[in-house]
Amino acid sequence: MERRGFLQAMLSRPIALAPMAGLVLGDLHAGLMLAPPLELLWLGSVTLGAAVPAQESLGTVSITGAAVLAGRSLGTGVTPAICVLALVIAAPMALIGRRVDWLGEWTNEQLAKRAAERIEGRNASGAVQLNLWGLVLPFAIGVALAPIGAGIGALAIPAILQHQSSLPWLHTHPAALEHALSAAWLGFTLFSCGAGARALRSKRAQTLFVGALVAGVILFSLRGLRP
Repeated sequence: MERRGFLQAMLSRPIALAPMAGLVLGDLHAGLMLAPPLELLWLGSVTLGAAVPAQESLGTVSITGAAVLAGRSLGTGVTPAICVLALVIAAPMALIGRRVDWLGEWTNEQLAKRAAERIEGRNASGAVQLNLWGLVLPFAIGVALAPIGAGIGALAIPAILQHQSSLPWLHTHPAALEHALSAAWLGFTLFSCGAGARALRSKRAQTLFVGALVAGVILFSLRGLRP
């Protein structure tokens, strides 16, 4: 609801929403782990004017919920492998949310027409009621769709990781899938960095991006050298 219709204090952005969703579900660490790459991935997804981008808020809550619930079910907590599977399974909710947003825009247009008719008929309270319905609509969409995305991931991810040994090519290397998914998580974070850099419009964007990358590499290298 905050993403488009009310307040717009940026709490609906993945960088804020993923930690909040993780905290509500009892795993703040998972939210902090997912927040930076998801924010970079959808950094250019901004609701300006009539633009209807991917529903990054719905995607973020679905992915975070799927990862936290799957990690709890497996008893491992949220791992890079779980994050990748949550992303693959629940990220399409952002595209579904975009389609639903289009429907919501059309619905709000109809509500606006009816509100104008009520104002002409001197029914101000009725016009206000229609406006409130328009504000509640995005909230209702999130309430309906976010648990579906998280629930599908919570069921599918443990099934995949618990039954990986039944796959023929994993009999001799049971940890191969886990390692491959962990590498995929690293690849996704790098891809997100590229997507975030592409969305920047500042003249100093390239300098800032490269400088932050170098600083990050140095800090993590120093951290790795500590006993």
